[in-house]
Amino acid sequence: MKYLSVKKKVFIGPGPWPRIALAMVLHGLTRESGMCYPCPKDMDSEIFIIRSLFIQNAIMLVSLGVVFSLLIHAITKKRRKHSAVFTIWLILVLWFFNSTIFGFSAVSVSQDGIRLNYGILSLRNDLLPIDSEWKIETYLSGIRKNKRLYFITIGGRQSMKVKGEDKRRLLKSIGKAIDRIQSGRGQISRDDTVMKEQ
Repeated sequence: MKYLSVKKKVFIGPGPWPRIALAMVLHGLTRESGMCYPCPKDMDSEIFIIRSLFIQNAIMLVSLGVVFSLLIHAITKKRRKHSAVFTIWLILVLWFFNSTIFGFSAVSVSQDGIRLNYGILSLRNDLLPIDSEWKIETYLSGIRKNKRLYFITIGGRQSMKVKGEDKRRLLKSIGKAIDRIQSGRGQISRDDTVMKEQ
């Protein structure tokens, strides 16, 4: 497990995702995924990278850029049929990256909740309650259904599918982080009840 050892003042902007961007630069997530970045002790969130956000965002932007450039070219050449076709393709690209087919690639777990990141073009990026249920599931792929892929479901949202025991352990660590904060909140609630009774 690699730790993100950077001074707090480096993390700018609201929310945990500027930390992810910094982590990608510092630890080369353009090439490597499946990491957990516990933040310094004065930061109460843990960031888990299931699939490289850099690569996922690159795929999104390249796909959008290609279709959009073809659409602009067709419009400037006044080719109505081509313009209509590329407009449909543009809608399909945006739909695909916002559909349930495309799972989230990064998770941030904190007292505020469970933040899911699907990528730069997704409107499904969301903050779920910390008490959301989670489950690790197995998917059999391939013609013979002999390849095991794993994904985690949090509050009914599915992650990107990954393979290998190390990635399965990463998904388990996400669930453990959620359980750890849930149990901590339960203890705080019990302490508050005792104080009120006193």
